[in-house]
Amino acid sequence: MGQFEMRPSSMLPIFALGFIALGHASAQSPITQAAMHARIKALYDFSPSKTTDAVRNSKSNEMDAFWNDVKSHRDTELPLLRKELEDSDNPRFFFADGSGLLLSLSEEPEDRKLAAGALARVDMADFQPHQYLMEVHALAVKGTNVTPAALHMLDDPKFTVYLPEHAYRLDQAACLQVALLPLSNGVWLPAVLERTKTEHDEMALKSLLMLLYYAQADDADRAIRTLAADAQFSPAIRDFATWILKHEKEIGTGKHPSPGLEKKLRAERRARMAAVSDEAMDDMNEMTEKIAQARTLAK
Repeated sequence: MGQFEMRPSSMLPIFALGFIALGHASAQSPITQAAMHARIKALYDFSPSKTTDAVRNSKSNEMDAFWNDVKSHRDTELPLLRKELEDSDNPRFFFADGSGLLLSLSEEPEDRKLAAGALARVDMADFQPHQYLMEVHALAVKGTNVTPAALHMLDDPKFTVYLPEHAYRLDQAACLQVALLPLSNGVWLPAVLERTKTEHDEMALKSLLMLLYYAQADDADRAIRTLAADAQFSPAIRDFATWILKHEKEIGTGKHPSPGLEKKLRAERRARMAAVSDEAMDDMNEMTEKIAQARTLAK
C-alpha cells in the first residue's frame, strides 16, 4: 500500500501515488465544535498504509473539501481546528493532515507549537520519512520546540532519510541531529536525558548517545558514563558509550576553555543546522569538536 506523503505546510496534501487535490465548491461549513469533531472523526477514520487506492482517492477529495471549508471560514473554524488538534483521542492521521492545515493558516508561535505536538502523535507507517523530517526540521529552524516529534522517530527503527540531491543517507541518529540541533541544548536535552532512562531498543539508545555527545554538556557526559558502566545495558551499548568517551578524550575536550568562544561556536552550529545536507553534517561535526575543546568542564 502507498504511504501518504507529508507536504510542506504551504501545500495541499498529496498522496504518494501522485494524486493532486482538486479545488471544488465547499460543502456546508461546520460551525460548532461538535460538528467539527464529528466531521474529523468520520473523515480521518482510516490509515493510508492499510487501505486501497480507491479509498485513498476518495479520502483525498474529502480532505480537499475539508481544507477548502476551513480556509474559507478561517475566522470561525481556525479556533475549532486548534481545539481538535489538542484532542489526543482524534484519529492519528488527522494530526498530520490537520497540523499541515493549521500551518497553512497561521505561523504564530503557539500554532507552530501545537503543530509540533500533533506530529508527535502520527503513525509513522503512513508517511514518507523524508517529508516528516523536513516538516519537523522547518519548525525547529523557526525556534519551535519539536523535541517530542523528533523523539517520535525513535519509535521507528527503520527511520532513515535519503537526500537525492546530495546522494546522502541520514540514518536514525543523523535525523535526530537534523531535527534537534537547530535548537539550544536547554530545549531538547532534558527530554533526551529522560528518554535514555526508559529506552530499551539498541538502535534508539545509540541515537540518543550520539545526541548526548553533540550536547557537549556535563549532564550529558554523566549520562554517557552511566550507560558505559551500567550492567543493565547490553555490551553493544556499553561499548558504544565507551567509544564516545574515548573519542571525547582524543579530541581534547576542555583543553582550551573559552566560554566566549564556546557560546559563539554553539550559535554558529545552530545556524549551520538550518541546512539539511552532507556538507552541513560535516560542518556540524567539525564545530562540535571545537565546542568540546572550548568547554569549561565541571570539576
